[in-house]
Amino acid sequence: MAKKIFVGVFCGFAFVAQTRAQEVIVPRESISEDSELQVSLAQEVRKAVRIEQPTAAAAAKARPPIAPVEQQDRVTSLVGSADPRREQTIAPSSANTPLRKQEAISVRPLTKPIHEPESIPAQPVSVRTQTAFIKLANGFDFPVGKPDAQGYYKAQGFRSRSHLGEDWDGVGGGDTDLGDPIYSIGDGVVVFARDCQMGWGNVVIVRHAYREGVTIKNIDSLYGHLQRMLVHRGQTVRRGQQIATMGNVHGLYDAHLHVEIRKNIEIGMSRDKFAQDLNNYYEPSQFILAHRHLQSSGGTYRVALNTFTRDANIRWDKARNFSRLHYQGGSSESEAALKKALVVQNASAH
Repeated sequence: MAKKIFVGVFCGFAFVAQTRAQEVIVPRESISEDSELQVSLAQEVRKAVRIEQPTAAAAAKARPPIAPVEQQDRVTSLVGSADPRREQTIAPSSANTPLRKQEAISVRPLTKPIHEPESIPAQPVSVRTQTAFIKLANGFDFPVGKPDAQGYYKAQGFRSRSHLGEDWDGVGGGDTDLGDPIYSIGDGVVVFARDCQMGWGNVVIVRHAYREGVTIKNIDSLYGHLQRMLVHRGQTVRRGQQIATMGNVHGLYDAHLHVEIRKNIEIGMSRDKFAQDLNNYYEPSQFILAHRHLQSSGGTYRVALNTFTRDANIRWDKARNFSRLHYQGGSSESEAALKKALVVQNASAH
């Protein structure tokens, strides 16, 4: 009996010892401090949330800024499963101003830079010096003996890569036609008028607009070897208006008119820069005879004046002057053409 009592007491002491060994003793003071710290931090977080929470109107205007990563970690560790939308609104009060700037920037379109340069206003261009309004040509005439070159003959014709126009002489021969009137072949505007020296002398170029079918086309008519020029650049002229007098390039040639009709209105005086064939030129007589009468509405049409960009490279002050050299006589072609013109004239007189 005593043995059973001893075993029972011993088992009781063993059970009590095991229970005491499993207890974890935590100091009361430590628990109180941690709890107070957690409560304090939680209150601070809630206060920050209330301060930084955007109003409904502000949220509708701009997307709220995202808090720094370090602060998100801090809040998560304190409040555990806090609302993620609330975490995005938490920010230190000292960073309010930069975040508001970022908020303003974030609503800018992504296609524009933040510091977009101010656009520079276009410089005003004088339309009067760059373009001109002219009437559509109602037809074209010959530039001498208007309208049908009466009393004149074609001394030289058009030849590709050689003679890109026609030479017109008076039937009197020599310089008998010196000073004769030269007429514009059609309505247009003067785009060039100056002494080019070299083998050209005084040159006038007139730009024309005309209707061909449903298309409006431009051509340039060039008048070279002039004695006097009676028009200036930018001046509008009429069909059959006198624009110059026939010359001889300061004595270099016998008096005659060199006339060209150009499809390409960029040539100017830079003929060597462009193909010298029918891609850029018309045979003057053929063009005039095919366009004697044209449809014209009577309205105006705007044409460009400054298309001779290659001429900017010409040093007119350095251009060679051939006026001291006198050209004696014409070509065999010119002589044959003169004889033919005289036969026709004599036959018509009888």
